[in-house]
Amino acid sequence: MKGKAVLSLGMIVFLVLAFGFQASAQEKKPIVVGFIHTMSGAMSMYGISSEAGAKIAVEEINAAGGILGRPLKMISRDDKLNPEVGLREAKDLVLSEKADFLTGTISSAVALAISNYVKREKKIFLISISQSSVITEENFHRYVFRIDTNAVPYFGYGPAVALAKTFKDKKIISLGFDYECGKNSIAMFKEKYLDLVPDAKVIDEIWAPLNTTDFTPYITKVANSGAEAFFLACIYGGGELAFTKQAYAFGLYDKMHALQACVGDVETWSKVKPGEAYPKGALSTARYPFYAISDPRNKAFVEKHNKMVGFYPSYGAMNHYNTIYALKAGIEKAGAVDTEKIIKALEGLTLDTLIGKVQIRAYDHQAMMPTWYGTMDYAEGLPFPHVVKVTPIGEEGYHTIEQIKKLRESK
Repeated sequence: MKGKAVLSLGMIVFLVLAFGFQASAQEKKPIVVGFIHTMSGAMSMYGISSEAGAKIAVEEINAAGGILGRPLKMISRDDKLNPEVGLREAKDLVLSEKADFLTGTISSAVALAISNYVKREKKIFLISISQSSVITEENFHRYVFRIDTNAVPYFGYGPAVALAKTFKDKKIISLGFDYECGKNSIAMFKEKYLDLVPDAKVIDEIWAPLNTTDFTPYITKVANSGAEAFFLACIYGGGELAFTKQAYAFGLYDKMHALQACVGDVETWSKVKPGEAYPKGALSTARYPFYAISDPRNKAFVEKHNKMVGFYPSYGAMNHYNTIYALKAGIEKAGAVDTEKIIKALEGLTLDTLIGKVQIRAYDHQAMMPTWYGTMDYAEGLPFPHVVKVTPIGEEGYHTIEQIKKLRESK
């Protein structure tokens, strides 16, 4: 009887130790974050910069003890700016790598494909660049979040607020690429600007075919239109560079006010030298004027990013850094790596980010990130043209919840 009692006590001790070892092993199991971005090709700078921002956050968090005692592990994949590739990589990260969360991307088409997938799989996907407001408005579901601005403040409402607060021009002409982004951009701009400046009018909308490189006839038409300002609707990247060079040579920036959404982000103009063409004096929106943000954490982040990749951080780097920390905040508030609990924890949560306090709006899972605006010029501190006299635009740049409700009802 005594022997059985000893044996039973020994078994209890063994089981306690075994379960304790398993619990300890579970605590140390990494929390896996899938990173999907464009890491090759013409847009790779954004992916490389975003990856650097995410790596910095992961390193900081792990150095401080991880999340709930568990380290973070990030696995990177290249979506090649292709929805099929991005979806394939997302599936592999979830099924083969057992990713707990997915993050990315720059392409809205890729983001939409991944969003549809995670809805079925009930995995959280945090968007860090893709601008399509449709993903979190008309096509919203509970497993998608955006830790970035969307197209409304960046391409539409933001430029409208900037022009209304700066010049209040009455006659505006627009020039855009003839595709969805351009059409949506001018529609949002008109909706907001005509509400802010009721006696204003967009006197003409000019549409150039996609991939246009010779803007000479369009520039001539804009210059002779009698407008006080022109709005460049969703012409960016190589098209914007070509337009700007030709408009600068023509003297268009001296003849009228220019409104060029998104040129304020430094990656486009960081290699331009004094005397070369740039959007002189143009009003522009920017997602991350890092040089104007005084938070010491931001300054340290910029230095770490530059050391890691050798160039200034894009908005994607800042967004992905904030995305990783948003996950940390959500997991810690939930008290577990539990998808449904984390969703509830993130809804309405206020994040302490590199650019200040930012709330994740519960209704559409949109982080209410500010958009900044100012005029493009040279100023002390940076050797290239950038947005100066930076001013933030807050919630007035976004669709209201009532507007989003109507969009969802009309779908």
